Amino acid sequence: MTTIGVLVDALAREHGDRVALISAERRVSFRELAVEANAVAKGLARLGVSKGTRVGILMPNRPEWLACAFGVLKLGALVVPLNTLLRKPELEYALRHADVTVLITVSHFLKHAYTEMLCEICPALAYGGQKLAAPQLPALRHVIVQGGARPNGALDFDALCQAGASLTDEWLAAAQDQVVAADEATVFFTSGTTAAPKGVVHTHATMLHAAHNVADRLGLTSEDRTWGYLPFFFTGGLVAVALATLSRGAAVLLQEVFEAGATLKLMADHGCTTLFGWPHQAEALIAHPDFARTKLRLRKGVGANTNWAARLYPPDHQAVGTWGMTETGPMAASSRFDDPLPVRAGAHGRPMPGLEFRIIDPDSGRILAPNEEGELLVRGTSMMAHYYKMSPAECFDADGFFHTGDLARLDETGHLHFLGRIKDVIKTAGVNVAAAEVEATLQQHPNVRVACAIGVPHPTRGENVAAFVVRRHDACTEEQLIAFCRERLATYKVPRHIFFCTEADLPVLGSGKVDKQALRKLAAARSESKAHT
Repeated sequence: MTTIGVLVDALAREHGDRVALISAERRVSFRELAVEANAVAKGLARLGVSKGTRVGILMPNRPEWLACAFGVLKLGALVVPLNTLLRKPELEYALRHADVTVLITVSHFLKHAYTEMLCEICPALAYGGQKLAAPQLPALRHVIVQGGARPNGALDFDALCQAGASLTDEWLAAAQDQVVAADEATVFFTSGTTAAPKGVVHTHATMLHAAHNVADRLGLTSEDRTWGYLPFFFTGGLVAVALATLSRGAAVLLQEVFEAGATLKLMADHGCTTLFGWPHQAEALIAHPDFARTKLRLRKGVGANTNWAARLYPPDHQAVGTWGMTETGPMAASSRFDDPLPVRAGAHGRPMPGLEFRIIDPDSGRILAPNEEGELLVRGTSMMAHYYKMSPAECFDADGFFHTGDLARLDETGHLHFLGRIKDVIKTAGVNVAAAEVEATLQQHPNVRVACAIGVPHPTRGENVAAFVVRRHDACTEEQLIAFCRERLATYKVPRHIFFCTEADLPVLGSGKVDKQALRKLAAARSESKAHT
């Protein structure tokens, strides 16, 4: 097994001037991508980045994102991909928890002014000539800004790349030789069942295993072009889209902001063959007025087992059904592109090569027989190494299995059927939201006594975030609470519905805990009633 840096170099030698990335601004060949990654690596080395250093990346999907990531990985440092929707408290937490030493960012994106947020967190960043340090971020030493205005205490991205020019390719090759497949490569943030997001640590080996599996199951070849909107700060974007596509010599079509009409044009203009996105995006493409008259070449991708696949793909499509999560790399199960359509559309696929599934009774731990429903456990080659700042023993059971918290069954042919979640996680538009994080935020409001967050079914997003709130003296409105959350949470975590109630209205279990299952049913009924008023 090789490393990601070695793979980037091998692809440059094999495919040379063949296009690897297509963005609105430029095309990047495989050779150019490797050259840009080398420039980033050398520039970062001049700042003292080396094996084990944590380097954050905060920018939308653009060629520089991948050049930065590959440059970091060539040095044996860890990439910490950061969600572009993070608010200031969330950004501060992520930088602190992951011990980010160097942050590469854009000045702003959409309505998010990152450098302003960073200056509020770390005031020294606004002034040149001072040591960059803040009590809240004890590890942070350098902020590098790619494009746009930058604070006096930040470094310019282009200047950084030029600063490493004095380092030779031989020096970089020697540094790369110190990196091995088992080395830790990334810290992806994911929401579990606790308020604080966890850092999922993957190695070069787990990411490359996962990318190879995705490319094989989707049937990717060098002639394919994959739509690359799925953010690179998710394993789905970096591993399943970028690494899987590039590893086959194929090209990624980059799009920073989703707009259905623009996406359709992008796909048509560049012959996009492969879709790896979220259900609400597929539905938006189908609903757009240009969809019927746009000549698409889409045949591969995910979603074969959805209600929109037959409307988006042609009858002879090769799309597959999948299941996965950040911890599994991401895709842990998938059908194969050349399976019969009833197989691809009838389940979430078989375990990926190198992975093993087990279904257990979540209460007793008893291993269940085929078609019995229970908790899904996974172990194998694309699994995370551990959660950041947690030992493997805290993340896996004695047999090496990861307990997903998902309800599922395996049929007699070994195909997975995902049924729902045991853990208290809300999945909205393909993203996991920890209910506890939403509850903790709401309860920071001075007029909120109790908050219980749950998911409300939605036809295209899967679920919307909702919350039952017990107020103090009825002193706040739904609009005020939603606005309060918007200032503190990423957009997808903000409740779409606030249901006011008394504490006596909250259903409880025998243990005294709130019955979230009963609350979900109540929320679904209330949201439906609200929609008809």
